[in-house]
Amino acid sequence: MVLSKEKITVLYADEAIAFGGSLVVVGHLVDAIDKDQFRPVVVGAMGVDRLKKYIQQTVPVYSIPRLYNYAHWAKTITIINRIPVRLVRKILNYLLSLVRVLLNSLYLARLSRVIIKEKVAVIHVNNGMNNLASVLAAVLLRRSFVVHIHGIDNPGFIQRWLISRVPRFIVISEYVKERLVKNGFPEDRMIVIPNPVRPEPVLQDEVKGLRKHYGIKENDRVLGIVGRIVRWKGHVEFLQAANIVMKTIPELKLLIVGDYSDGEKAYQDKITSMVEEGDFKDRVIFTGYVKNVGEHYSLMDVCVHASIEPEPFGLVITEAMSYGVPVVASDRGAPREIITDGEDGYLVNPEASSVFAERIIGLLANEDQRCRMGEKGKEHVLKYYPLGAYGRKMERVYQEVLGR
Repeated sequence: MVLSKEKITVLYADEAIAFGGSLVVVGHLVDAIDKDQFRPVVVGAMGVDRLKKYIQQTVPVYSIPRLYNYAHWAKTITIINRIPVRLVRKILNYLLSLVRVLLNSLYLARLSRVIIKEKVAVIHVNNGMNNLASVLAAVLLRRSFVVHIHGIDNPGFIQRWLISRVPRFIVISEYVKERLVKNGFPEDRMIVIPNPVRPEPVLQDEVKGLRKHYGIKENDRVLGIVGRIVRWKGHVEFLQAANIVMKTIPELKLLIVGDYSDGEKAYQDKITSMVEEGDFKDRVIFTGYVKNVGEHYSLMDVCVHASIEPEPFGLVITEAMSYGVPVVASDRGAPREIITDGEDGYLVNPEASSVFAERIIGLLANEDQRCRMGEKGKEHVLKYYPLGAYGRKMERVYQEVLGR
């Protein structure tokens, strides 16, 4: 009699409190790994119902909110940085880092109970070293673990102390790797695994229904932007360029997909006033958060990515390309690793409104070029960012940290 091999339980620990790419990637990971070898478990800071919007597989999902989350910490840092004396800032940073750890000790205890209950072998720490409690849990319970970094971590005192205990860092682009090495992370324990694409089937009847819902006519052109409405994602710069485009193309509609989530109220007010006080407010559509993002990409003739700060990866870029939508993207950060300018997309300075608008107008005015670039983009991302290969790469990292 041959006994079945016991599956390896992998716990995905995420600390996101709002919609974002890192949680989307957790959903991709849970879907991608081999269920004959691995058993995924998910812990998140959102409610279980919200988490299950991202997790398509039937797996154990736990909600453990934090008393002091990263949004609270960001506000704390903003206040500390206003203090003029550097030594005082440094001392306060260290002290409040300890306070943060103490306040989240309940989270650490609850997370540890889940790890023990589910007999977790590998902890996949999402959100980088900022997800400190998950790193501490892995170290204290002597579990194998990896730290998945989706942005530019600038480690504080406690994180620096723990970095030496991390067996493997997974980063999402060469740009992120380069920046992290400058910030003191060990290059020899870092592996670059770019985010995958997972285009969903799109029903044309659903797309037609959305066009009707948003009042988009058959002869309308649609220019879209997707993602949280926060300052660094460049919605102001998008609207400035789009204002130029709409003067040239009267049948153009703007589709702004996403919500303000953890964004600043002042930025929300600025976006609202730009639209309400502008000449084209009846041609701007705010969708809010949507689950069926693929159908919204399918509404677009051109998709824009406008980040004004260097982008760690740019999941929106590969998502749009996977649906055959040509992309005009910011040239800051990792998008340069995805797009070959002029071939499978365009790279622009998002703050150069006239050049930004010129690229958009060129695509909207030339259907052949638009279709050709869209097809090249789709072919590129489906070849280099497939979900299956992503899962196999992650599995090899898990086996490596387990010593197998």
